[in-house]
Amino acid sequence: MINEENIQLFKALSEDTRYRIIKALIESENKCRENKYGNRGELCACEIPEIIGRTQSNTSMHLAKLQDWGIIKVRKEGKKRLYSIQNEKIRKILEVLEE
Repeated sequence: MINEENIQLFKALSEDTRYRIIKALIESENKCRENKYGNRGELCACEIPEIIGRTQSNTSMHLAKLQDWGIIKVRKEGKKRLYSIQNEKIRKILEVLEE
């Protein structure tokens, strides 16, 4: 039987921009990096394009897709949208890939 969640995870990792977003969010968590708004393990939507080297519009499109697939989550703080990893499997997959 095919597991749709697993298919979505591999789709996410197969596209360069989505991979970079996921990687940036995981690195932010691993380093307990405090973003410029004082939050640890989260990145503001305004920070991500600069980190991954993409435009804001391109990044937004991919953030929405990752959120739809349940890979990342977002919370609002005032006007800011703060993103973090929601799916544990994606962390494990990247750990294996980077061994």
